[in-house]
Amino acid sequence: MKLRLEYWEKVKDIEPKNLVFLDETGVLLGLSRTHARSQLGTRAYAVKPFYRGKKVTVIGAISLTQIVALMTLDNSMDSQAFEVFIEKILAPQLWSGAVDVN
Repeated sequence: MKLRLEYWEKVKDIEPKNLVFLDETGVLLGLSRTHARSQLGTRAYAVKPFYRGKKVTVIGAISLTQIVALMTLDNSMDSQAFEVFIEKILAPQLWSGAVDVN
């Protein structure tokens, strides 16, 4: 509780319009469905591979009014890709007073 109160004390004077939220996710393009339908009284069967297909990572930054920056890359995010996102894609889009929340 103490840490939460300290956090709110630090951010209480930041204008909401200046908040920029970062998030990252991964998408496995080869995923199989986990549920199926079949005719009444029959069972649906399928072979389901554990993993097949490409992995895509999406990282983005949004404010209350816009998408500030977006990047996709094949495979997983690593420190080099994160640095590229921050330096080349996000930083040039930030304005004076913008505060990154991640």
